[in-house]
Formats: sequence, structure tokens, C-alpha cells
Amino acid sequence: MRMMKTIFGANSKLTRASDKELMLLVTKDNNHHAFRKLYERLSEKLYRFIYYIVLDESVAQEITHEAFLTLYDKRKMYRSDYQVSTWLWTIGRNKAYDYKKKKKEISIDDEIIISLPNDDISTLQKLAQEASSETIKEALKLLPDSQRDAILLWMDDYNTKEMAEIMEKSEQAIKNLINRAKMKLKEVLEGRMESI
Repeated sequence: MRMMKTIFGANSKLTRASDKELMLLVTKDNNHHAFRKLYERLSEKLYRFIYYIVLDESVAQEITHEAFLTLYDKRKMYRSDYQVSTWLWTIGRNKAYDYKKKKKEISIDDEIIISLPNDDISTLQKLAQEASSETIKEALKLLPDSQRDAILLWMDDYNTKEMAEIMEKSEQAIKNLINRAKMKLKEVLEGRMESI
């Protein structure tokens, strides 16, 4: 009975731990349960981000797994002044672009739908909420890679500083990319909505 309490108590602590605390457990103690919790928390968002770079479901899943393996392999390099997600997204983004360099032809999977946060009531988001998932995917495909990456990170609630670290650009460059991406998406979505 005591062992059961220890196991459940540890899981409860892991559930309440921040990403940084979990990564420190992984770094210092090779704690596989903490790493699994990080994977559970971050893998879906990372997958979605990578998917819109490579536009292939199975490749995005593979790269997501590879990014986590790299995170684990390089765990001793982790510094607690960095966000775990920022480091992980940088790893995933680099792997996705390495893949794109090797592969010329890209296809898009109709099953993945991007959803914009409901709490922001901008014109862009109102249009996106009214548009079909296919329209949103087509609009995202029209953006240059850097604008698409920036807008996807923005939609996943990353702040400008984190996006700058992930994309290896200045904060001002990130703001410019997001603004250009918003304008382009708004233009495309308005055009599509008028044709309906």
C-alpha cells in the first residue's frame, strides 16, 4: 500500500510541476516519468507546428518524436533560464526545415484543422472562425515559411521573445512577420468569404 501512495504521490507532483521543473528532473535524475509528462504536455502543439512546415502527417509525427529524442539526448545542456518549449520548438523547427531541404514535393493532409484562440476577437480571427478548415489551410500555404511559422507560434500563445528565440530572429522582426502574416491571411480569407 505504501508503494502505491508513493507512485500516486509522485505522479501528482509531476502533474503540478512546471515544464522547467520537469526538465530539471530529467536533467539531474534521468527521470523518465517527468520526461513522459513533458511529452504529454508539449507533443500535440509541437506536432501541429511541425505539420504546417512539412505538410505531411506521418513526417510531422516522426519529426516530433525525433525532436523529443534530441531534447532527451541533449538534456545535460539544458539551462534553467530557458523555456523548455522554446528549446524544443527550435529543435523541431530545425529538423522540419532539414526535412524540407531534402524533400521537394509536399502534400497537405485534410485531417488537421488549425483553430485560432477564441479570446482574441480580431477581424482575422472572426474570418478564420467562419472559414472552413480547408480555406485556412490554403491561406496558410500561401504565406512565406517565416510568416507561417510566426503566425502559428502566435496562435499557440507564444510571446514575442520566445518566438524570436525559436526562429532565431529579433523581436522586432517577429512583430513584422506576424503583422505581414495577419494582413495576408485577412486578405485571403476576406476574398474567400466574399466568393461564398
